[in-house]
Amino acid sequence: MIIIRSQDKTDLVKADWINVDKEYVYAVFGEINNFKEIGKYEDEKRAMQVLDNIQRFIEGGTRTDSIDSYKVRSYRNRIFQMPIK
Repeated sequence: MIIIRSQDKTDLVKADWINVDKEYVYAVFGEINNFKEIGKYEDEKRAMQVLDNIQRFIEGGTRTDSIDSYKVRSYRNRIFQMPIK
């Protein structure tokens, strides 16, 4: 699961699956027919590059874990921002 902000910045989506179809990038959540377009690019090659960026983001971790000076632990979700172009 990853949280993604859509290209037009109007949606935050908890995605279970990311799909590229031609120049479109879709986030799928829950059922396979429950999806949302989160980005549109000039061609399929650019859409695939964005998918590669999402993969690297996931590999780097989608949550941060920190302990403050009072020894209080907190967790935060990181959010991937879809590129404009």
